[in-house]
Amino acid sequence: MTNSTTSVNSKYRWLRLPLYMAGGAIVGFLVASVLLNAPSSLNWTLSVYYDYDLLFAILGFLFLALTVCNTAILIRIPTKPNLEDDLPHDADLLGSPAERSLGRAMIISNLNVILSLTWGALSLSLLASTQAVAGSSEAFNLSNLIASAIAIITVVCLQNITLKRYNNYFPDRTLDFNSRNMHQEHFDKLDEGEKWIVYRAAYRSFRAMNVLLSIGMISMVLYSIFFTFAPFPIVVLSAIWIIHIGTYYREVYRKSKS
Repeated sequence: MTNSTTSVNSKYRWLRLPLYMAGGAIVGFLVASVLLNAPSSLNWTLSVYYDYDLLFAILGFLFLALTVCNTAILIRIPTKPNLEDDLPHDADLLGSPAERSLGRAMIISNLNVILSLTWGALSLSLLASTQAVAGSSEAFNLSNLIASAIAIITVVCLQNITLKRYNNYFPDRTLDFNSRNMHQEHFDKLDEGEKWIVYRAAYRSFRAMNVLLSIGMISMVLYSIFFTFAPFPIVVLSAIWIIHIGTYYREVYRKSKS
């Protein structure tokens, strides 16, 4: 009886996402087109002198802050472990000071790469749509795009340095960004305790992504309600959500059959 109830509940769970999609699209369209209109005086461009200059200033500040933090960590750690010091003995242990420092550097580096790519994508999009954006300065947009390109090159170089530093300290768990199966190869080098940590972290990430996608869907519906009907972001979020959940259940099915 319990198994049949569980199977029925799992079937209904698959229907939630299409129902959310349809409901959000219908409500957003009806309310945006019939009931509400956003005040024309509202300005969401986060600008001071040029359109979106405040937004890009925030991105630039965050890029500089993360770059300084990453560089400071690398400066404190020698390029290679000194065999005469106590560091190599600690570096061979999980959770050693060297590994924690390099782990923080890798996390900061990855965040900085994502931030810089976001900066570059927004800059390129704004430059490409300059003619459609009223009051936009081509000189500012071009300068902003060049600055974002410099930021991307900087974080990529800094990430390579961080990666080499990590590989020097932990040759048994090296990371190769040139490999197509980098994550799988690194995972295979971990022991059972480290793999368990990865499994637990991955499941928590899976649950967090479901919550974030739900929040994103609700945000897009609210945007459609208060501003204008925007079906494309809702469709993209829905597709990502379907692929995200489908990948999880596909992997569970494969493991259960093996």
